Amino acid sequence: MGQLTQATPILMIALAFVVITLMRILAYDLLSSWGFTISGNKIEVDENLPNFYTAVKLSDADWLVKECQYLEDTYKFSFANKEVTGKLDVVGVPKQPIQGIAWYNLMANPAYVRAFNYIQVDVPQRENLIVDGDDQEGNDCEQSDIVSIMVNLAYVKSKVARDFNFESGYSKGFAEEMLACDSDSEKGGKTIN
Repeated sequence: MGQLTQATPILMIALAFVVITLMRILAYDLLSSWGFTISGNKIEVDENLPNFYTAVKLSDADWLVKECQYLEDTYKFSFANKEVTGKLDVVGVPKQPIQGIAWYNLMANPAYVRAFNYIQVDVPQRENLIVDGDDQEGNDCEQSDIVSIMVNLAYVKSKVARDFNFESGYSKGFAEEMLACDSDSEKGGKTIN
């Protein structure tokens, strides 16, 4: 045998494939009797899972609907479409609820909510719990909202995400910029979302 080089592992794998292929061609009946072949049986798994919309917990559905509605009303974007939020808004109490976290959204995970000091929009009197460091009223939730905006930045218009300055009182300007992008695209302006 010669030297070991960077190609040696590839050579070993290639030799293993050749041996497996030869064994499959020449000794298929023997391998089948020993149980070493890939079976042609299709395995069907019926886990008896309900439809997603009937399995979401009421509290999880309410959270998603309220977060999306708040972002739509305040910042003119949402991370879920209206069809999904519409279905979840009328969801009942599930017989087989989803265990754990139902969404691929960081703000649905309590560990990230704590880590980011995010106060969710479904918390009663949320604005009283947020200390924003200024005396202006009406912008108290911005300190917490910035977390949700940054986590969901993919849903914000590209121009707004790229050019917007986040400073005290940014919520009104942010919404205006989002609406301006929408009106530009309706007028035939070229905006990439």
